[in-house]
Amino acid sequence: MPAAAVRPRNALIRWGAYLAHTVRDFIYPPLCVICDNPLAAADPWLCAECIKKLSVNASSRNACPRCGQNRDRHECACDVAWDHPFARIFSLFDFDDTVRPIAHQVKYQGKKSLAFHIGTRFAGYIPAAFFDGADMIVPVPLHFRRRLSRGYNQAEYFGRGVAAGYGRAVPIVAAAIRRTRHTRTQTKLDKEEREKNLRNAFAVPPRMAEFIRGKTIVLVDDVVTTCATTGHCARALRAAGAQSVRVLSMARG
Repeated sequence: MPAAAVRPRNALIRWGAYLAHTVRDFIYPPLCVICDNPLAAADPWLCAECIKKLSVNASSRNACPRCGQNRDRHECACDVAWDHPFARIFSLFDFDDTVRPIAHQVKYQGKKSLAFHIGTRFAGYIPAAFFDGADMIVPVPLHFRRRLSRGYNQAEYFGRGVAAGYGRAVPIVAAAIRRTRHTRTQTKLDKEEREKNLRNAFAVPPRMAEFIRGKTIVLVDDVVTTCATTGHCARALRAAGAQSVRVLSMARG
């Protein structure tokens, strides 16, 4: 077929696909993942009102620079009771009714692209100095059985989104730490039960030990509550020779 004939045909196919999507969106308009209202024109996941709520959440947090708790919502006692193996923690949001459906869809509804999008769109709320001196971003790992059933690690996608949105050339090193055993979900466990559930659950593979030795690591998770998971990961990284670990999360419970 002559090239001149192929070009109009391809243009017709593209136009037909555009028309089909336009009709579909008119009949079944895409809805916000939080409130089910029509999406903002420039955002594939969130409506304008929910973007505003998330922005207020992120910008109004009176976060302790060390433990990451919003001091307007929780009593911060890290000056007298700091026992975490990481240097500091920063969370984009307080875990509220706006953030809850995002976390649920990212973790249980297959929306890995939403995790990336949140990281990219709101990375600007992370303090400028947080990544200073950081050598790599390491997502909290999933056990291979959970990774297989879910199909992805939501913490890794959030971390990749942050790296893209923040504009820092900090590599993602997902293989730096692994989960050595399958554990119960932490959702309904108290602090003591979480600690017991995660004991000896993380390790740095021998082939990665030399790579992380002396490095400053940003450990990324989706939601942090008691810091049990991030704490055990940080201990494993420090035991393998990492110089320092900072924690970054999408939300703080």
